[in-house]
Amino acid sequence: IDRNLRVCRFCKAEIESPEHAMLECDAQPDLIALREDFFTRMRRDVSGLPEMDTMPPARYLTHLIAYRDTISLVAKFAYKVVQIFEATPMYIPPLPLHWLMLPRHKN
Repeated sequence: IDRNLRVCRFCKAEIESPEHAMLECDAQPDLIALREDFFTRMRRDVSGLPEMDTMPPARYLTHLIAYRDTISLVAKFAYKVVQIFEATPMYIPPLPLHWLMLPRHKN
């Protein structure tokens, strides 16, 4: 599926990417609670952790795993985020009408 068609299954407003799922989507209550708990632990365990709005989400995610002591915490968080997403079917947006008129290839 083309990246631009991978719309988030919860908010249906953004591209469903790892950084969106882990850091940005605010349309799923369990995901929000999980993220709040994760950042509470990260702030407790990592001194000088920058605020999320100081850099783009993908870069911030990379920054989080740059700390040796946080890799396992980030991995557990990512696993739980995936579980939440896998419990809900993917959202498949309606195709634009012009796609229906594209020529079909014969096999």
